[in-house]
Amino acid sequence: MTTERIKEIQSKTAYPDSVSVQQALLQVWNECEQEQLRLHNVVNRRELLLAFCEFMHNGTYDSHNTTHTQDVDAFLESQ
Repeated sequence: MTTERIKEIQSKTAYPDSVSVQQALLQVWNECEQEQLRLHNVVNRRELLLAFCEFMHNGTYDSHNTTHTQDVDAFLESQ
């Protein structure tokens, strides 16, 4: 969601300057931002777990190790 998209949606409403429209768009904006932060945190958590598993296995890190990738993905899905 970008400010341009917000303006586009707002301009298509019957009352683009109404407080309720602005509040609704702000709520959607905030929800999109929260989702982006959540997704970013999941990706970071996954990478940290992969690195930890690989390091514990052989003292190095290889992000292409499919066994560890599957284990970490299964763990994250169970959370």
